[in-house]
Amino acid sequence: MKRCYSLKRNKEFRRVYRVGKSVRCHSMVLVYNKARHNTVKIGFSVSKKLGNSVTRNRIRRRMTEAVRLQLDSIATGHNLIFIAREPIKTEEFTHMMNSVGYLVRKASLLNTGDAQ
Repeated sequence: MKRCYSLKRNKEFRRVYRVGKSVRCHSMVLVYNKARHNTVKIGFSVSKKLGNSVTRNRIRRRMTEAVRLQLDSIATGHNLIFIAREPIKTEEFTHMMNSVGYLVRKASLLNTGDAQ
């Protein structure tokens, strides 16, 4: 995933947490809000409770790849934060991709294809 799609600053994360809405499934939580720009910005959060740095980085890389593969189906103009939960440590990648798709559909953030 390109760096231009990333939430980078703590200020951006705090804003999404403060004014955003959330949807959840068994292994992830999605917090999202309407952005001031016309692009998608995505951040990932993995708590220290999930394991050491090797485990957390592996989870983050797998989440990033699952979102990257479905990036075209996500509507523009939103900030998204995917938060990992405990069951994600043992979850297969295909289930992780299904979870991302489910959260995007549940939040009504699917791309309609009109803005191309």
